[in-house]
Amino acid sequence: CSSDLVSSTCEPRPNLLLLDKFIAIAVFKKIEPVVVFTKIDKESCDELVNIYKGAGIKTFQVDNTTGEGSEAVKAVLEGKLSAFTGNTGVGKSSLLNNMFPALGLATNEISKKLGRGKHTTRHVELYKLEGGGYIADTPGFSSFDTNRYDIIFKDKLAGCFPEFQKYEGKCRFPDCSHTKEKGCAVIEAVKNGEIAKSRHESYVEMYEQAKQLKEWEYKND
Repeated sequence: CSSDLVSSTCEPRPNLLLLDKFIAIAVFKKIEPVVVFTKIDKESCDELVNIYKGAGIKTFQVDNTTGEGSEAVKAVLEGKLSAFTGNTGVGKSSLLNNMFPALGLATNEISKKLGRGKHTTRHVELYKLEGGGYIADTPGFSSFDTNRYDIIFKDKLAGCFPEFQKYEGKCRFPDCSHTKEKGCAVIEAVKNGEIAKSRHESYVEMYEQAKQLKEWEYKND
């Protein structure tokens, strides 16, 4: 199965922390994350594509107006159980319509006043695909509480960032948190441009949040 994480290049602007939280949860649950950037007719996303491809994540860009790029996404979905998730207004339903016109999903324009999408999809819909497999279209949202989906404690978080793996065991300190320590191989990789700065910033913010979790409170959950 795969988790297809949809983000627009603009209207609304991409929320990279939100996207990185999605990816971390998918990796933690051993679900393949797939990132799809939409609305490339309005703004280029080459830099974003490079960030996530550089992290070893399957990444695509799609023009929802012409359908350009949707066939490549469709090929990844066939034969799998996939879920489309993402912020409100990023164009999940439009993308699904381009790949599978028979679905005829309702779409809606961005609210100019609020600068975000309207909730066209109001509940999870599961669709059977002609080429085999199923896909779920889920309601969009404007915030994401990682703990609603699973608990990632701070010592497990680095393992949810695939691009950190090649630096495992190379830090000066064996208990390195990869947030601010001297001799941290991950931080050096960020400085050298081998790991995207935005990805590391997301990791640090998520690590600070994870530090607030008390493991004993969740042991019986």
